[in-house]
Amino acid sequence: MIRSDRSSHRYSLLLPVLACLLLLVATACGSSTSSTATSDASGAGTADTTSSATGSEGTPAASPSSDATPSVLTSGDTATPSTAASDVTLTLYSGQHEDLAKALAEAFEKATGIKIEVRAGSDADLANQIIEEGDRSKADLFMSEEPGQAAALDAKGLFSPVDPSTLALTDSRLNPKSGNWLAYAARSRVIFYNPNLIAEGDLPQSIMDLTDPKWKGKFAYAPSGAFVSTVTYLINTIGEEKTLDWLKGIKANGENLQKNGAVRDAVEAGQIPFGLSNHYYWYILAESKGGPDKMTSKVHFMSNDAGSLLLASGAAVLKSSKHQAEAQQFLAWLAQPDGGQKVIATTTPQYPASPDVKSTMGLKPLSDLQPPDVDQGTFGDVSKAKELITEAGII
Repeated sequence: MIRSDRSSHRYSLLLPVLACLLLLVATACGSSTSSTATSDASGAGTADTTSSATGSEGTPAASPSSDATPSVLTSGDTATPSTAASDVTLTLYSGQHEDLAKALAEAFEKATGIKIEVRAGSDADLANQIIEEGDRSKADLFMSEEPGQAAALDAKGLFSPVDPSTLALTDSRLNPKSGNWLAYAARSRVIFYNPNLIAEGDLPQSIMDLTDPKWKGKFAYAPSGAFVSTVTYLINTIGEEKTLDWLKGIKANGENLQKNGAVRDAVEAGQIPFGLSNHYYWYILAESKGGPDKMTSKVHFMSNDAGSLLLASGAAVLKSSKHQAEAQQFLAWLAQPDGGQKVIATTTPQYPASPDVKSTMGLKPLSDLQPPDVDQGTFGDVSKAKELITEAGII
């Protein structure tokens, strides 16, 4: 009995110790299990994020810790701010007016989180640089002021096709038949005239009439890029010989003021009755003066004539770009009424290419214009036009 009591006493002393040991083991095991679960969850999250962010198309996605949705825009989406982080920076070679190009880049980054580095220059210089760089080009996107260089690069097979749903958002008259670049803005060839010197009803019905001696000393022009496009159009429609005759007549009768701004200013000042130019030069001056009603001169839009050409500004994705999905996303946003088209409508007197967006600068509606039917892709080769302009002695 004495041994039994002692043994029982020893067991009673050991029981608390054993209980403590069991508690410590259980706690340690639970901590290890919890740590492993946390580690596994973290690992799975990282893998999912990487997979979602890159994907087979490289489309950026929202952070898993956020309620934000992926920033990719479809043709039916509007450009709303996205909280999705993106480490992609697109490089844009832009021949468009630098202020507009930067405004578009900043608005796109705000809407999608994707940065754009703008490299500004002339259409021709940047197009030549892309050709020289080839597959090594740093450009993801090319954006032109005139259709010529966009069409020229397209002819060399350097562009990726534009999503048809993106093209469908803009005026079908402006997009090239190839479908490889997007018309995002446009300018119309017009006549500026001073009503104190000539009535609108007395203006020529066609710019082809300007070779008539009765117009000698009555008009001005500038051999700008749009003028070269006009000559290219004439070569394609009436042939080289008749186009050269027209150019010689223009030189004999008109005043070559070299720049479109000079043409506008001469007409506004009453120094010459009318001039050939692009519509937006007049609206730039009108905006600076406080509105169209502050101008002495006026704008005359011709119909179905070489003098009423609509010339598209083009945007495209380079085949060599390593960021195809993000670059295509920029084109989709650029065509959106609440995206790039809104920026264009409110920051420049160029025409937004969307028929659903009206300029805030008092332009005649794009839908009311009556330009001749032409494939914008036909302006890719302007070499013959420049040759004839030089032969006529204009430059």
